[in-house]
Amino acid sequence: MPVARLRPISPHVAAVDLHGRFQVAAFLVRHAKGLLLVDAGFPGWGFAILTAASSLPAPTEITEVILTNAHADHIGGTPEIVEHTGARVLSSVREKPYIEGASLAGGAQGLFSRIALSLNHLNRKREVPALSVDATLEPGEVLHGLEVIAIPGHTPGQIALLHRADGLLICSDALFNVGEAPSLDPVPGMTADRRAARESLGVLQATGAEDLAPTHGPAILGRAQAVLGTLRDQLS
Repeated sequence: MPVARLRPISPHVAAVDLHGRFQVAAFLVRHAKGLLLVDAGFPGWGFAILTAASSLPAPTEITEVILTNAHADHIGGTPEIVEHTGARVLSSVREKPYIEGASLAGGAQGLFSRIALSLNHLNRKREVPALSVDATLEPGEVLHGLEVIAIPGHTPGQIALLHRADGLLICSDALFNVGEAPSLDPVPGMTADRRAARESLGVLQATGAEDLAPTHGPAILGRAQAVLGTLRDQLS
């Protein structure tokens, strides 16, 4: 089981940093009745997230888990979380079939991505327990202060979550902040549609949020607009 480190980002949101390649994080969002969890790390990481949540001031019950995309490093720990909390699992309508077991290769653009995602799917089937989504979320819907924003590209139904009260945008894998500068996914072929991924950077920029929390790497605080603009220019 990995060691989890809590990293407060905003008044209502803390990242749960977990070791592993590309600095994977999940996010705990405080609300009136407890905590909402955004993503759940790789398989076997659920207990580390539960331990991190229990260290926060009460109430610490995880009431919902929102899965932003169907990759194993986002959904793998979900069964453990659900078993111990009874939390509801939510996702976008478009991402639901992939979370529940369909291959992301079916939504990929380009032969290389289809091959890479097909191979990844075979590995995932061996590692990730079966998972069901209890309810789906539509763009613009708000849950516990989080507004759902569609940002397809990395996966067909990927979503971001904007905490308007905090001005924080949890952006899933829309960008990676693990190298010298933010970029699209550095792993070749793992983004289903790179053109859509570039366009989704503009969607994030249109929110006006200056604080950005990707799954991979540290949060970008106070300068998200400039970072997104620079990345879009580099990819144009």
